[in-house]
Amino acid sequence: MVAPVKKIDTQQLSRTILRELGKLFDDIKIVDVVVSPDRDRDGDDILRVEAVFTGVLRGDDAKKVAGASRQLRPMLDKIDEDIYPLLSFVSKVDYERGQKREAR
Repeated sequence: MVAPVKKIDTQQLSRTILRELGKLFDDIKIVDVVVSPDRDRDGDDILRVEAVFTGVLRGDDAKKVAGASRQLRPMLDKIDEDIYPLLSFVSKVDYERGQKREAR
């Protein structure tokens, strides 16, 4: 029997990650963070994090995207969340398009 995915306060975690990611970038603004606990294919708990941003992702900010998960680890450890974040970035325009498609 597979154990349930770890229960976390997704709203609190979203706010915390939004604040932390907001500190990292210069030319983009993180406007929303959607988190959802999940499992990877090995059965380990993971945290899917979708960071919604405005602005153009380029230059130093584009480089920072690759290391953003590593930047979140100390914050997650500090609040006692030993769960690995799988981070994706999506523009607000694309995010809203996806939301409209899902609503159909």
